[in-house]
Amino acid sequence: MAATGPDLYEPLQIRYPPSPPAAPRSPPAASRRASGTILAVGTAVLLVLGAALAALVILHVQGQAELQAARAELAAAGNPLLPDPNGPWSPRESSAAAQRRKDQLGRWLQGLALGWRYHEGRIYFFSGDRKSWGDAEAACRSAHAHLVSVTSPEEQDYLAREARGGSYWIGLSATGPGGSWRWTDGAPYSQAKSFWAPGQPDSTDYGQWGQESCAQIHPVGNGLWNDHNCNFTFLWICKRDLSPP
Repeated sequence: MAATGPDLYEPLQIRYPPSPPAAPRSPPAASRRASGTILAVGTAVLLVLGAALAALVILHVQGQAELQAARAELAAAGNPLLPDPNGPWSPRESSAAAQRRKDQLGRWLQGLALGWRYHEGRIYFFSGDRKSWGDAEAACRSAHAHLVSVTSPEEQDYLAREARGGSYWIGLSATGPGGSWRWTDGAPYSQAKSFWAPGQPDSTDYGQWGQESCAQIHPVGNGLWNDHNCNFTFLWICKRDLSPP
């Protein structure tokens, strides 16, 4: 038998050099843009939420300040008249009259919590909807108030500032004798102490709609007065005096 040589079928082990590590693949441009957009939107949402939260905090602080101011003024006004919280407002006032006054003060403070604004012994309501002048006055009366009268430069400045450039009905109309102007709450009207915009009132005639016979705070002239047709709809302002009747 011939000598045996190496086994030609012996399995061979082939060793390959290790492959170099694959370089990290950059995300497609579209994915990068999408990620950037999501980040921008998220940032914008956070900014909006932050601004909204800040606005709510400011409104809350302002509302609390108005409530505290009203309570402080009422307490100061009541001290000389009401040393005993459970007694009459004056020696000549009955317990029933004192209770009516206390109830009225309670309604005023409740009004502040319902959106009325306190300023210098009065509370004001700036509407969020539009009505004709007559319907606006009826809405104020339903809240035991009237469309606002303006009796001083300081009050005019306050109303013009709070109107923030809007058009609001006020309680002045040409319904007196001979078409003279008068306030619906009975406050005296004086042409010399009025705050009409230049050239107003001009009593423009709207034909079948009638003439301009009702007054409004108007953006022209930084909240000065303009006369307008009473049948048109605008925002409106109510006023209640804090002096007990």
